[in-house]
Amino acid sequence: MKKIVFLFAMMLMSISGFAQADKIINSYKDNAGIQLIELNKAMLEMVASAAKTAEEKEALKSVDSMTMGMIGSDELAKEILEKLKVLESQGYGKMDVKEEKVNATVYLKQADGIISEILMVANAEGHNVLTLMKGKFNAEQMQSLIKK
Repeated sequence: MKKIVFLFAMMLMSISGFAQADKIINSYKDNAGIQLIELNKAMLEMVASAAKTAEEKEALKSVDSMTMGMIGSDELAKEILEKLKVLESQGYGKMDVKEEKVNATVYLKQADGIISEILMVANAEGHNVLTLMKGKFNAEQMQSLIKK
């Protein structure tokens, strides 16, 4: 009986871990300090049709959904980043990117070379932004899209 309870608890933990990024982002939907925009597959296909290169089109077609947001304050951005730390224990990789005018924290969920989720909180020239992309894409596709 203890084994069954333990297995059930492990299954629930893995399911909640899978949806953890969504839960965190969705908890801010009614927060006046952040403006979120959700793009579904159909909207992303429209954007892909206007892409300039075949690489961009292919990368955009591989994204199933995207949530983007403007975070109104540095304090709120720090709060969100603090909550996102739990993702590291849920199988997400973390990268900190620091460049001249951009500081970003990126969480990636990937398996077998395929990325299923990218979550980024960045401060670029004083503006705090959040992006959550879901789909099935490889690193090269995303790199080509980000460079544009």
